[in-house]
Amino acid sequence: MFSPQVRICLVAFTLDFAVMIGMVVTPFFVLNQLGGTAQTAGIFGAVGSAVYASSALISASFVSRTKNGLNWAFGGILIFAIFYTMMALFSDWRMSLAISCIGSAALSLVWPALHSWVGAEPNLARRARTMSWFNIAWSFGFSLSPLVAGPLYDADYRYAFVALFCISLIALALVKSLPHESAHFDAPTDELLLARADDDRASETYLYTGWCATFMANMLAGGFRFAYPKRIDDLVSSGELRLLWEETPAAFLRSAPATNFSYLAFAFSFATALTFLYVGRTNWWKHRFYLLVGTQIASAAAYHVMGRTHSLIIMCLCCAVAGVFLGLAFFSATYYSLANAAQKHKRTSINEASVGFGGFLGSLVCGMLAERYGVTMPFLYMPILLAAGIVTQWILLKSSPSRATQ
Repeated sequence: MFSPQVRICLVAFTLDFAVMIGMVVTPFFVLNQLGGTAQTAGIFGAVGSAVYASSALISASFVSRTKNGLNWAFGGILIFAIFYTMMALFSDWRMSLAISCIGSAALSLVWPALHSWVGAEPNLARRARTMSWFNIAWSFGFSLSPLVAGPLYDADYRYAFVALFCISLIALALVKSLPHESAHFDAPTDELLLARADDDRASETYLYTGWCATFMANMLAGGFRFAYPKRIDDLVSSGELRLLWEETPAAFLRSAPATNFSYLAFAFSFATALTFLYVGRTNWWKHRFYLLVGTQIASAAAYHVMGRTHSLIIMCLCCAVAGVFLGLAFFSATYYSLANAAQKHKRTSINEASVGFGGFLGSLVCGMLAERYGVTMPFLYMPILLAAGIVTQWILLKSSPSRATQ
C-alpha cells in the first residue's frame, strides 16, 4: 500500500480529474444538448461557483469541530459523484442546473478537509513539500482530464459523465484509506514553534491579500472555462481557427470544438502544476507582493490577446500565463491559511470560498457580457477588473500589520 502522503496526492489527482471532466463538458452540454446560449453556460458556471463558495463559507464555522475532517471529504465526494452525473439525465437546463449545484455544494466540504490534513504537518519545509506534491497532483488531474474529456464528449456526451462517476469512486476509496491526522503527524515541539514564529506572523500579514489574489485568479479561470468555449465553437464553425497564421486551417481545427478547447484547458492547468512544482521547492516567493502584481499584469495582457487572436498556439500560451498566476496565488493563499494550526480547517474553507466566488464572478460576468456584446468583449476588457483587484490587494496588505500583531 502507498504511504498516506502518496494516497492523499492520488485523491487530489483522481478527484480533480473527475471535476475537470465536468468543467470541460458542461458548457458544450449546455450549448448542444440543452439548447442553451453562452449566457446560459455562464449561468451554470456562476451558480455552481456561488453555491460552492457559499457552502464553503458556511461550513467554515463548523467543519473544524469534527473529530475527523476526512469524514467531510468522504461524504462530499460521494454526493458529488452521484449528483453531477445525474445532471446528464435531464433535458431541461433549470433542472440540470439544480442537480449539478448539489454536487458543487458537496465539493466545498472536500477540499478544505484535504488541505487541512496536509497542513497538519508541523515542520514548515516538509509541509511545503507535501503541499507542493498535493497541489501538483490535483493540477495534473486538471491538466490531463481535458485531453480525455473533450474526445469522450465528441464521441458521445454520456461517455464523459460515466467517466466522471467512475473516477470519483476511485477517489472515494482512497479517502477511506487515509489515517486520522493526529495518528500520522507528530505534535509540534516548542522549539519548532519558536523557529517558525516569524514566518507565521508574516503569513498572517499576507493572508487576506492571498485570499483576494486567489479570488482574482479564479475569476479569470471561471471566465475562461465557461465563456471561452463559445469562442472556440464559433471559430471552428466559421473555419477561422488557426494554429498560427496559416491561410488554410488544418482538418482538426475545422471540427471537434470540445477537443480543441481541451488543449487550452490543458495549457492552463499544466502551467499551474509547474508553478506548484517550483514554489513548493523554494522559499523566496513567500510574502512577495510584487510577484502577485506582476503575474496579474501579465494575465491581463494575455486575456486581452485571447480576445483578439485566432491562433490556437497563442491561445495556449496566454492560458499558460494565467495558469502561472493561479498557481502562485492559490499556493500562497493556502500556505498562509495553514500557518495557524488551530484555525487551518476554517481558513482553508474560507480560501475555497474565495475560489468559488472568483469563479462565480468570472463565469457570470463573462457569460453575460459575451451574450450581449460578443464573446471577445469580456476578455478584451479584463485588465480593468484586474487593476481593481490589484488595488484591493494593496489596501488589504497595508491594513494587515495591525491584525498580525493582535
